[in-house]
Amino acid sequence: MAKAKFESLALAALKLEVEETGNGSILHITLNRPTAFNAVSMEMLHEIHTVLDMLQHPNTLLELVPAGQPRVVILKSAGRAFSGGVDIKAADRGIGGRSWDYKNMRSQQLLARMIEKFRSIPQPIVACIQGPAAGAGLAMALAADLRIATPAASFSAAFVRLGLTGTDMGSSFFLPRLAGLGIASEAILTGRPISADRAFQIGLVNELAENKGELEIKARALAREMLACSPLGLQLSKEQLNSVTEGGSLRAAIVAENSHQMLLVNDPETGKIAQAWVNKMVAGKQGPSATKSKL
Repeated sequence: MAKAKFESLALAALKLEVEETGNGSILHITLNRPTAFNAVSMEMLHEIHTVLDMLQHPNTLLELVPAGQPRVVILKSAGRAFSGGVDIKAADRGIGGRSWDYKNMRSQQLLARMIEKFRSIPQPIVACIQGPAAGAGLAMALAADLRIATPAASFSAAFVRLGLTGTDMGSSFFLPRLAGLGIASEAILTGRPISADRAFQIGLVNELAENKGELEIKARALAREMLACSPLGLQLSKEQLNSVTEGGSLRAAIVAENSHQMLLVNDPETGKIAQAWVNKMVAGKQGPSATKSKL
């Protein structure tokens, strides 16, 4: 195998790398807030939207990718966690001068729209999950087309433990389809994490890797297999898979989820539950690293 050529660009909360191969380019997107468990800040959210918008339109990444538009995306993260969800502290104070009011429908829609873009871009997405994927992290993992995980990975619909509905950002659409209704119901109604082993057994994860290094190798191998297909064939295959699985409508699921979240975030009781959860997390009794328990 010829040595890959990489071009890289560091943003505020993301790192972008383009791997050029003989059959096209792979865009590596790294969630790059390891000290915050790669929690989604407003800056990260806006950067993800910007990159996804670029992937929708030909030639918008030419400065980074002289060879042309990437044909496959690998989504990964720095550090031990894939993503611990929305950054509650960052949401309180705003990031980069932008105010993020998580009790406002616009902020909720901005999060949910990111997930819709995961599905609508023409490039297949391979998610590398090396640790906990909770809340928004779970949603991003579910919205990818393929998932590879290490034994340290876990998948948690943490919203319900914050006093919110257990469904958010498309999770009520994706999880029953990927894991089955019974397991999805257990995860969503209790907030219990799904372990990597169980995720692989039920088909939620496509492959297991022993460690983060092997995770990268397997993801690149999958991407190269897809690059061996024709560009249009690969794109239309993703479109058709989306078409046949969206009989229940992702849009309808998200509209309902958004309304439910707004109802709950403005409920005074929710604030008490969320604050108690945050206090436990700060005290080291709960948080992304505590998702080792299994369903």
